[in-house]
Amino acid sequence: MELSQLEAFERVAREGSFTRAADALGLTQPAVSTRVSTLESELNGSLFDRSGRQLVLSPLGERFLPYAQRMLAVMTESLNMVRNFHSNRLGEIRMAAPTPLLLSFLMETLAAFRSAHPTIDVLIRERNKTAIYDLLLDHTLTLGFVNGPVFDKRFHHLATFRDPILPVVGAKHPLAALGRSVAIEEIYTYTIYRVSMFPHMTAFMDDLVEHARMGSGGAVIALPMVMARELVMTGEGVTFLPQSYIKQPIERGLLTPLSIDNMPELYSEPILIAAKSRKLDAVHTLFCEILVKSWRHLLVKTVV
Repeated sequence: MELSQLEAFERVAREGSFTRAADALGLTQPAVSTRVSTLESELNGSLFDRSGRQLVLSPLGERFLPYAQRMLAVMTESLNMVRNFHSNRLGEIRMAAPTPLLLSFLMETLAAFRSAHPTIDVLIRERNKTAIYDLLLDHTLTLGFVNGPVFDKRFHHLATFRDPILPVVGAKHPLAALGRSVAIEEIYTYTIYRVSMFPHMTAFMDDLVEHARMGSGGAVIALPMVMARELVMTGEGVTFLPQSYIKQPIERGLLTPLSIDNMPELYSEPILIAAKSRKLDAVHTLFCEILVKSWRHLLVKTVV
């Protein structure tokens, strides 16, 4: 049994296709098929049911897949250990998150981690949710930080946070000077930047911006969070953003949160995840603990 055979099997199981697995591995489709067939011969049984229109795992394949994933994870971890040994490193944090979580949760966490562990290397990548899943399953990275929900059962939920969505304006905006709660109708005369990263927020925002079209000249302005935050800080418009994402601008006096009468409770659900096929090492466990400690006021559940 060779690691290349295990790698081919795991990738085919993940992609549900020999062709897509070959593309991902940079191999030809016959080469991947040969590796899987050779592995099946050694195991004395089929790993896939090839009789239907879709490629699915056989009963043997379902039972063997977790072991193959663990063997691949051990290989990755052992190679990382050897590299760290030769370069005199104590370890390395390897994780990814989308931009808003990088600029909120991870900025503060990284500062605290670097203060406590200045000799540990850190690699943090900016990626979307789908790419993060792939990087974790490939064992290229160890931690992912994504917006929930996460239904994929291949991942551990290491920590779940509840991050309130707040209406905000620039510190010099007319609504910032009122010093009272405002009725929802009072914001309709201003441009509202539609931000909808979270499923349960979509209906609320769609209704809101339709009522507020005239405040933005008749148009709906839908923007990524990073643009909405920057535009509102210049004093223009109103938007709705996670508390973690506007914490520093509020502390610096650049943004002012609003209290809106009868506004429904809105929140995002950032989740720290890791592949079940890979056990966390001591270095990543330390990083998780600091992240949880830094944002304990938003913590809902943790297993680290």
